[in-house]
Amino acid sequence: MRRNTKTMYEWRKAYRDKEELMLERGFPEVSPHEFYRDLFPEGSLQSAEHDGKGNVIATQIRPSGKGRTKQWVVDDSLNMLDKVIGDEFGLIPPITFYGKTHTKQNAHELYAVAIDIDYVGKQQLKNLLKQFGNGVQLRPTYLVSSGKGVHAYYFLKEPVQLYHNLEDTLAELKEAFIRRLWNDTSSIRPDSPDITGIYQGFRCVGSQSKLGADYPVKAYKMSDNRYTLEDIKDSIPNCKVDLSVLTEKPKKEKSKLSLDEAKKLYPEWYQERVVEGRPKKKGTWVCNEALYEWWKNKIFTEVKVGGRYFSIMALCAYGLKCGISERRIRQDAYSFLEHLESLTDDEDNHFTREDVKDALKALKADNKLLSTMASREWIEKQTKVVIPPNKRNGRKQATHLKIARFTLETMNEDRGKALQGRPDKAKIVEEWRESHPLGTKADCERDTGMSRHTVLKWWSVGEAL
Repeated sequence: MRRNTKTMYEWRKAYRDKEELMLERGFPEVSPHEFYRDLFPEGSLQSAEHDGKGNVIATQIRPSGKGRTKQWVVDDSLNMLDKVIGDEFGLIPPITFYGKTHTKQNAHELYAVAIDIDYVGKQQLKNLLKQFGNGVQLRPTYLVSSGKGVHAYYFLKEPVQLYHNLEDTLAELKEAFIRRLWNDTSSIRPDSPDITGIYQGFRCVGSQSKLGADYPVKAYKMSDNRYTLEDIKDSIPNCKVDLSVLTEKPKKEKSKLSLDEAKKLYPEWYQERVVEGRPKKKGTWVCNEALYEWWKNKIFTEVKVGGRYFSIMALCAYGLKCGISERRIRQDAYSFLEHLESLTDDEDNHFTREDVKDALKALKADNKLLSTMASREWIEKQTKVVIPPNKRNGRKQATHLKIARFTLETMNEDRGKALQGRPDKAKIVEEWRESHPLGTKADCERDTGMSRHTVLKWWSVGEAL
């Protein structure tokens, strides 16, 4: 097997080599306070007078059993940066937040697009610097040496308001940018890019890297450039991300009832949605439990390093879609811990109880996100488990439809019933879904020949029959 990693000794030597290379090329190291002051210019964060602006949230991560993870609010003075500078594992995202916690619900403005490229040796750094210099790759504002890798920070000319309707677009743009920068010239492991979300925190400049206390995270100034998201898109060949949503403001939904009125009129809804915090059920579909068991088997047999975290998220999505209780999903998730940890091939990339706990947050996702996480495309991309699409075994659509209808006629004859309109369409959809647990509405339309309206109408019929 080709050796595509280094020993700890080799990585520490590479760290020093890269440090020397950056200084030789004339890229000055800047202090943590200089870096974050440049990222969040004076006046951009909340002042001591609490003027309503956002703050930076710095997080101290502690492994299980080694203390409590803490989050620190960093205002415009930047004084609280010292809580994570020099720390064992401190994270700061290039985002401001309202409130005291790093959550996407509290996210306010994006100040930079930061790209993590891991497994970067001296030669890979030389390649990157050459590409930044000749324009093959967009030159970052700062390049941060994070230990085994680098973080490329592209400061934005104007911060981007993190409205909820921008999340998918920003995530899509960032993924395309990651795949552009993380390649076989920039990483010794080009096939394992970390597709991090827009809210991702990065090791704080000045904190310790994975290599130890003597190998801190360092920032090097590459340019005075600041960019727009359009600049970033233009640097990615054939990028199809539609940025028109950036000019649209999110629509505000108005509730017709107050919460007190809803509590009186819909006590069951109030108990589930408000008191227990369960996701809404509208538009959900319920699958046979066999789908959930099928995915559990996939985790044991096909999930590999790089897909472990997302395999637990998919378990949550499938479990909720199949009507499995949250308690059972949690128990099943932790039961995979030992197996998933046994797949570890890098001492700095273990799979822990904290990883499982974090992935289980997917149980609180809204219905739209759950549907995404249960889709074949999302699961294949994130877990690397190949899920073949439903096939008609070479049959034409009309033939497939005749088979479905003939099956229904036979069933009705056995039950002593004549073939009838609406119930028959409902039954066709029901039977099709039972035999295609991973099928989509579009697959059902194509296979049965029924209209989208009809399929949508009877899609959840199994819940009522």
